[in-house]
Amino acid sequence: MALVKFGGGPVDIRGSMAGNTFSRCAGGNYIRARTKPVNPKSPLQNARRARVSYLTTYWSGTLTEQQRTDWRAYAAATSWTNKLGESININGLAAFLRLNSLALLYSSTVVAAAPLATGHAGGVTLAFAAENDTTKLQLAEPGGAFDKSNDGHMLMIFAGIPAEAGKISIPKGFKYVTHLAGNELAPQGFPFEMTAPYTMAAGQRITIKAMFKDESNRISGPSWAQAVAAPSA
Repeated sequence: MALVKFGGGPVDIRGSMAGNTFSRCAGGNYIRARTKPVNPKSPLQNARRARVSYLTTYWSGTLTEQQRTDWRAYAAATSWTNKLGESININGLAAFLRLNSLALLYSSTVVAAAPLATGHAGGVTLAFAAENDTTKLQLAEPGGAFDKSNDGHMLMIFAGIPAEAGKISIPKGFKYVTHLAGNELAPQGFPFEMTAPYTMAAGQRITIKAMFKDESNRISGPSWAQAVAAPSA
């Protein structure tokens, strides 16, 4: 399904329609022929599907009616941004899946209670360095909303496939790398060394993104950072 924004005629379209796929990159809007995605059932895809299936069953069979009501109320009072940059509302199940599909990456415990406050967690700023012919990433201390001394804070880090530095398209193949938990008694030291899911060659651009969970169990939008792999010492 394509999303269409009208002004003096359509001013933005995202998605697929009539054999065409509409999207946008740093160079502007573009159209390509619609292709039917393959279904290789990779371990990553299977893991994602298993999490969604498990959480959907958990929603209907384990949560209490009051907990589901609380999630619906949170979703109704919180706006999200769609592909066209417009504010929309999602339902309670979608909000529950959004948080817990991330939470199950670092914990086996489902967050059953809806966030204590409406809205989203604050943004985070990232900076890191990458080294040629290795999988080493050196993350500087994040800025913004993440507090390494707050026991309720969690930062989840993902890395995309390395690309040539001149490419402007958004990287693909983002995989989960690690998480950083706030800890009042033993805050994480920085720079923090992470192991990327891909080997990087000198001159390639590496993109990471982070999702932040605050003490109210709210999730932020993605934060992004890029670096060019430097020659190894």
